[in-house]
Amino acid sequence: MKRLIMILLTTTICLVAVNAAPLSERQQKEIAAKINKTASGLKSMSCTFSQTKHLSLLSDKLLSEGKMCYRQPDRLRWEYKTPYRYLFIFNGTKVYVGNDQRKDVIDTGSNRIFKEVARIMMNTVTGKALSDISEFTVSVSDGNAVWIVTLIPKKKELKKMFAKITLSFSKSDLMISEINIFEKNNDRTEIRLKNIKKNITLNESLFTIPAK
Repeated sequence: MKRLIMILLTTTICLVAVNAAPLSERQQKEIAAKINKTASGLKSMSCTFSQTKHLSLLSDKLLSEGKMCYRQPDRLRWEYKTPYRYLFIFNGTKVYVGNDQRKDVIDTGSNRIFKEVARIMMNTVTGKALSDISEFTVSVSDGNAVWIVTLIPKKKELKKMFAKITLSFSKSDLMISEINIFEKNNDRTEIRLKNIKKNITLNESLFTIPAK
């Protein structure tokens, strides 16, 4: 169970390597409000992503690429295509995690933790996580061409999994370009979102749970 939860979380992980300048509390609230407004207007989104996994005990980096699709209110598809195939789908009531060897389907109605993790994933992808003040301590800093938002978990379950999440939003359109996580064991993963298309038509079949 814990391994599956970490798989869900590590699909939305990366490290931002920019110098961030501090902002006043008033400035942080204003920027967060603008990002939340943009996120609330995001009906759908698709993009490609590149991921680099940094392991503290190894010098090699694990590289992978894939595609992500999101549709309001509760549809998310995260698909790794190279160097291996792996698929995560959340369709509001169920979570699917699988590859050619193993397929797991979890009913979020009977598993509160998976439902929370899936919701956090979607809110992180869209930027709505900034409004989760009950779950995160939120701060905003200036990273030159981007706004950098740091989310520090408050809940015990999440604190066990990661130290903080860092999100990077383009100043030009307030769209998210990188999603960042720092794990407790000092491992980290970099995911960069590219070729972002927003408010497009996405077929429901993309979010259908595959048969076992």
